[in-house]
Amino acid sequence: MLRRMVVVVAVLAALAGAARAVEPVQPALRAELLAMKEQDQAVRQATTLEQMRKWEAVDAANLVRIKAIVAQYGWPTVSMVGQDGASAAWILVQHAGRDAPFQQQVLAMMEPLVAQGEVRGVEYAYLYDRTHYPQRYGTQGTCVNARAWQPFEIEDLANVNARRRALGLMSMAEYAKHFECDGPLMSFGHATKRTVPVPPDDKPATP
Repeated sequence: MLRRMVVVVAVLAALAGAARAVEPVQPALRAELLAMKEQDQAVRQATTLEQMRKWEAVDAANLVRIKAIVAQYGWPTVSMVGQDGASAAWILVQHAGRDAPFQQQVLAMMEPLVAQGEVRGVEYAYLYDRTHYPQRYGTQGTCVNARAWQPFEIEDLANVNARRRALGLMSMAEYAKHFECDGPLMSFGHATKRTVPVPPDDKPATP
């Protein structure tokens, strides 16, 4: 599970590119979100039962706080807390799976902010797919054998690459190359989800 998280973080870093330079209007909130993210990432190195309990405790505390932040400020945008602060808030919500209604609430808040440049398209896509099955953007999947990663079922599979381009994501074929599937296979709790073959690259139609 840990290795998969490391892969996803690496993919996100590649997709994100350089952070937009913005002087946040809420610097104290930005600092708090970054500190919460550091805690979130640190406990995800857990290997013992005691560390796993700390992981659960940190997630529970972060969920309470990020819900309070959203209730007070709305969704922490790039203008509000800078790109790094906004991404930190998104990571906390990604890991708030114990409160699916809250994740859905945040997703609805993020959607109109993508076009305004206040939310990264890639972050919206990941949260959408985390909270929907079938998914829409093909960000979630698993290794199906020792060499191949496949996405979980995707709505309107034929047009997934077009949807990904619209949000600044690489094609499914390029994305799949970032996952290393050597070693023991793990289901990550998704045994009930069906996978589909990675669709081939396509090219935008020429006007």
